[in-house]
Amino acid sequence: QSAASYPTYILAIAMLVTIRQWEDIIQVDLFRWVCLLVGWLSASAIWSSPFEVREAASVLLRGVLVTAFVVAFAECQLRSQVQRWMGLAFAVIGSIVTAAAIMHFFMTAPDDGRLNGLGQLDTHVIAALVYGVLLIFAVQRMLMTSNLLVSVLFFLMALVMGVAVFLSDSRNAWLSVPIGLLAFLLAHFVRERGRIQVVFASGLTFGAALIVIILNDEHLTTILLPRGDSFRLGIWTEFLRRVAESPIVGLGITTNDDVLMGEYILQHPHSMYLSVLFQGGVIGLTLYLIVLFKVVKELLAHIHVEADAQLGIGILMLAMVAYMIDGHELIDKVGSTWFLLWLPVAIAIGLQWRRSLRAK
Repeated sequence: QSAASYPTYILAIAMLVTIRQWEDIIQVDLFRWVCLLVGWLSASAIWSSPFEVREAASVLLRGVLVTAFVVAFAECQLRSQVQRWMGLAFAVIGSIVTAAAIMHFFMTAPDDGRLNGLGQLDTHVIAALVYGVLLIFAVQRMLMTSNLLVSVLFFLMALVMGVAVFLSDSRNAWLSVPIGLLAFLLAHFVRERGRIQVVFASGLTFGAALIVIILNDEHLTTILLPRGDSFRLGIWTEFLRRVAESPIVGLGITTNDDVLMGEYILQHPHSMYLSVLFQGGVIGLTLYLIVLFKVVKELLAHIHVEADAQLGIGILMLAMVAYMIDGHELIDKVGSTWFLLWLPVAIAIGLQWRRSLRAK
């Protein structure tokens, strides 16, 4: 991950050097909320236990990298560059890398039978979620083109991503990726925003009911969840107990969050929401939920006039569902959260930024 971060250091420096070109972004309400969220979680390194200057400096650097990424891609959206080049690059390059991961999977035949990924995507869950994001990019490109041959090529790319998600054997991805794809397709085809909201609400209600039914049917649970809840309930109970020690400001972003469950040492809370609560307390979780609410609101406001908004809502829905039962580092060096969360956040900021410039 450090090697992958070197180019982002250079790009972040370039962003800071050219700050005069984008300093008016501070007028964007959503960007200010993002800065509050990133700033609060970064500051929590001060009351982490134990406090280490090196760790605090590392968290601050990651906060700067994330913020620079958000600004850069918000400006890409502002200048209508997302559709011009990024979607194509993600779909084409993503399909090539995903195909390589699938070939590596069959050549090495891992003992656990799960497709992980290459390089930094060394866990099957994270890899599958990133493949899901690439899948949405490929489907969007397929729907945007009027050329039958090109459309077929993008369909094949999407199929490659879908196969990778299936081979990952991640129940999280099996649930969240279809939801993200469905959200994108609804945003693309349904023209009435009110109807989209009703469908979203109905889908969430149906999904929650389905989960309850599965968990209360031993036969279905054995088939669909062969590894049970993977200690989730035990992990969450333990983390809530620890959060109770400092519920308002949290325990700090660099505080050790390992949990001992029987003979296993399990890392992090396996829930982004609980992780933010652990690190930044009720204040941090409130800021996170406010950002998510404002991003969804902004994307829905542009859902029928901006292809970027449709893309963003699909990716964000995927992430919001997936992060209920996984994820732990909201502020990190270049990694999956940049694609799953910060990219749709940047798109929403770009849309709001454009509106603020037009209002001048």
